[in-house]
Amino acid sequence: MAQVKLQQYPREDFLAHPSLFPRPTTAISNGKLATAIRNAFERSMKNKQGNITPPSKTPAELVSLCLHHLKERSDPILSPYFLSQCPLDEIFELDAIAHEMQRHRMRIGVFYQFLLIELMRVRFPNVVDGKREGDVEAEISTPGFTKGLRLYISVKKSADTVGGQDVAGVVRRLESGATEEKNLTRPYLCVVCFATPHRGIILSYEHGRTMKRNRDGHPYSANCEVWSPGFVFPFIAGLEAEAVYRAALQQVGEFLPFHTLENRKKCGAMLAEKLHDLKLISEATGRLDPLKFQQFVTERRQAGVLDDED
Repeated sequence: MAQVKLQQYPREDFLAHPSLFPRPTTAISNGKLATAIRNAFERSMKNKQGNITPPSKTPAELVSLCLHHLKERSDPILSPYFLSQCPLDEIFELDAIAHEMQRHRMRIGVFYQFLLIELMRVRFPNVVDGKREGDVEAEISTPGFTKGLRLYISVKKSADTVGGQDVAGVVRRLESGATEEKNLTRPYLCVVCFATPHRGIILSYEHGRTMKRNRDGHPYSANCEVWSPGFVFPFIAGLEAEAVYRAALQQVGEFLPFHTLENRKKCGAMLAEKLHDLKLISEATGRLDPLKFQQFVTERRQAGVLDDED
């Protein structure tokens, strides 16, 4: 990593001076917002090869996925104890819905990353995907500071996504990209951007920028800021964060539907039948036998059978 130098742009208490980021007087149109949201959802559904993997949606697919999840993700002590106390037809609901929610949480995290990119492209002409997923690079004009700024942004779903030692790592990675840039013609500013409110509180535009500091109270970098949704969305779209969330709520069901909720009763009965077929049910209780289920999730096989594990 090249030597880090204090970037020369107007500042106020280490932060870039507020005058560099005036709040837009005109918001992006509803149509452009809807298009940005759709583009972000579509991009978030693709894998690294650019292909969309259709989610499991039929009852048979959902039950198969649930059984696969029970087999591969169950704790060999806690899960048999817990599931042996559950009515058979409720196991699907308890496991599969939570599992689907977790998959959707991962997708929505990626969605926020692409959403910031798509929204920035509406307002700023020089915006590109960063060198890593979730990163954005942009050159912006700044009132009263003719040089402008080069932004290196890492988009995170929430403040909980980055904690402890991860903060220093994110800052170092961002600034490393900036200092190693050979075609940098203006001062840079690194940004860790959070797309959702911390602890359910949206800060004002004026208080939505901070700096992450270490235990001694020193910034991890004087060239790196943290932007929260109360600042981010008004700055790049001219809209309050709540307005963007409301617009995204209108489309989320098309891309992240809860098929497990729609089919829970039928799937519950089908899974119970599958568990019977696998002889995992106690004749005495009519529920999962904890020892049989423990054996199911700790099956011993010959070496080499997991070589194709992803």
